[in-house]
Amino acid sequence: MDLIVIGINHKTAPVEIREKLSFPPKEIIEANRLLKESVFLKESLILSTCNRVEIYALCDRGKDYLSGIKSFLSRYHGLSLSEYEERMYVREGRDAVEHLFSVAAGLDSMVIGEMEISGQVKKAYQDARQGLSTGKVLNRLFEKALNTAKKIRTKTFIGQGAVSVSSVAVRLAEKILGRLDDKTVLIIGTGAVGEQLLLYLRKNDVKSILVTNRTLEKAQGLADTARATAVAFENFLDRLVDVDIVIASAGAPHHIIHKNDIASLMPRRKQQPLFIIDLAVPRDVDAGVNTVDNAYLYDIDDLKRIVDENMSLRKNELGDCSRIIGNAADIFMGWMAKENPAPSYRRRTAEEGVKGEM
Repeated sequence: MDLIVIGINHKTAPVEIREKLSFPPKEIIEANRLLKESVFLKESLILSTCNRVEIYALCDRGKDYLSGIKSFLSRYHGLSLSEYEERMYVREGRDAVEHLFSVAAGLDSMVIGEMEISGQVKKAYQDARQGLSTGKVLNRLFEKALNTAKKIRTKTFIGQGAVSVSSVAVRLAEKILGRLDDKTVLIIGTGAVGEQLLLYLRKNDVKSILVTNRTLEKAQGLADTARATAVAFENFLDRLVDVDIVIASAGAPHHIIHKNDIASLMPRRKQQPLFIIDLAVPRDVDAGVNTVDNAYLYDIDDLKRIVDENMSLRKNELGDCSRIIGNAADIFMGWMAKENPAPSYRRRTAEEGVKGEM
């Protein structure tokens, strides 16, 4: 059996491409089933986040499954292979194992050491198990990945001073507007990112926070946790008249803020600047908004400049993290060799070294 991962991430593809290949959460279990059946994989798992789309697969040795996986992605998303193929990477065997361990530990994230990715990996694993697309090997692999991520977080300082996408978004808002305590902020979306945004905004003494979601009850529930104000989804565009910053993380399958929405709004705002930070993939906000006078749109790729300023401390920890990942990969590959004896799964010698993707 061969273990492979194929995917794109924030290093290889801009958000304009990543969003086209992303899988909506509501579709992920069925997508896992279709992938496994249509490509004839032994086991499979789709990991789809704002910064990556990856497919992990166990397949028969000696057959070309990569072409089948690419064809599945093209059919599922209605894309031409030429639109994304050159952006993809492939890892096999031990390299695939070490790649996943790095991903789960936040070492391959835009924000190195961030904690959100571990939860996303866990959710992807739970969804795949629920849909019966994983089996003995991928179950063992992902459980080992999550355990390794926990060990890295407790045995190193990789998380010290680490920031999440949510905190970076708030820092970006501070860079744009300076003090935030006298600003009005609208959060679109009540998922994990929305919850963290609310927390960070309160830590920055933002007193006027609005929360909206397609389900008003969810917006009210989140708002109640931090003395914010819930807004009915159908009314949030009207509330933008008095808002300084919009932070969107709804992850809708289509745009929820369009260029014409903002263009018609600006006269009512007396052309006061409106700053919009779109954290969603696919994007919640039409890129054309940036062409509207006094409207300033930032997407998740724009956060990288802020992230780069926070790298030095965590980079010093990568050596220790690499050793933990190497040891964990040794253990998994040893188990894999016993389960599926084959030369390609032999344990590498010390002379070959530990090759980690950092």
